[in-house]
Amino acid sequence: MNNDIKQASLPHERMMINLALFHLLLPVAAFSSGHIAWILSVALIGALVSIGWIAWKAKFAQYDTVLIQQHWHLAWRHAQWLLISYGVSALIMLVAWLLSSVQPDHNMATIMLVVFSRIAAVPILLMVLVLFMLEMTALSDARKGA
Repeated sequence: MNNDIKQASLPHERMMINLALFHLLLPVAAFSSGHIAWILSVALIGALVSIGWIAWKAKFAQYDTVLIQQHWHLAWRHAQWLLISYGVSALIMLVAWLLSSVQPDHNMATIMLVVFSRIAAVPILLMVLVLFMLEMTALSDARKGA
């Protein structure tokens, strides 16, 4: 059963690494440096690859026990919530782009994009915080064999 517990913990550990590295550490590094677009692009690609790996393991891999399978499915469900927050943020940025494109004053259009980009980051940040708590709970349950 010890090996099952390790295997059931793995999806939550991977999800937490995804959250910490690609949603907290790299964005902070990006805004601290002059390479914002490049680093954020790497963070987004890394996050999507990590989520894709979790999805593949949840949907296509075969596991010895139901416990392991259920924890992969739980991590995938949490990853889907993160993807939904990406969609909400993208929608906010689309609205910002549309509003700024009809703005006759170039300076006002730039200000609008900056303001909306800050607002668009909020759904992802809130979801990351929620998912950290959910993943910590799920990891604790996996380590208890539940």
